[in-house]
Amino acid sequence: MSIFLKTLASMGIGNAKVDTRLQKSVFRQGELLCGEVFIQGGQTEQTIDEIYLYLMMDYQHDDKRQKYEVEHFQLMESIHLMPHETKVVPFEFILPLDTPISTRFVRLYLKTGLDIKMALNPTDEDGIEILPQRMIDQTLNALELLSFQLKSVDLQFDAYYSRHPFVQSYYLIPTGFVYEKKLDHISVIFHMHEEEVDMIMAIDRKANNLVSSMEEALNLDERFVRFTLYRSDFDQDLEAIAHQLHEVISPYLD
Repeated sequence: MSIFLKTLASMGIGNAKVDTRLQKSVFRQGELLCGEVFIQGGQTEQTIDEIYLYLMMDYQHDDKRQKYEVEHFQLMESIHLMPHETKVVPFEFILPLDTPISTRFVRLYLKTGLDIKMALNPTDEDGIEILPQRMIDQTLNALELLSFQLKSVDLQFDAYYSRHPFVQSYYLIPTGFVYEKKLDHISVIFHMHEEEVDMIMAIDRKANNLVSSMEEALNLDERFVRFTLYRSDFDQDLEAIAHQLHEVISPYLD
């Protein structure tokens, strides 16, 4: 092998190239993600020590764009490539249930990395869209049935029992007379499990007397309630789920 070609490979010139192709680009939290990694050999014979997939998140915080590794997966070890040879590595893995969903300020993408000694490591990035898991989706639909409108999904960097340095808070405002008269908004943080979803709901009440006005001025007008819905609850129709949520919220309407 030419020393000149080796030197070029170490600079990324004539090096192996990587291209990851997914079966689709839109997924739900906890869904199976399948695809193939196409590796095209360069001008020299090379050994790829490892192939990694990184589930990455790009988000905005404190007016800056930041990157965060949600999860990573090792596909295989040690693959040998002859010059211009193409190899295909299929893969599949389950997206974590706590994968952040895509929003206006949160971008998710899959980054593929090849580890090649004495060479510039090739990478590839593929954007994906992450939607809420179906139990979360049904909860939001049930809240919409109660006349709550989802306005935003925001990152909160407080400790809410998350392995990530943040959680996503779903911010909803009441539009129906029953809730609009009594509440400013509610926000919900979801903690997903295989068979249930734990929720922390913050209920922000309207000021309607001197005491509540003072509470609002001191930012003490929020009430927090934690509750769980199980997979079997979501076998019911949407009206039944909405009724359960109303039972959670209604004590805070007085």
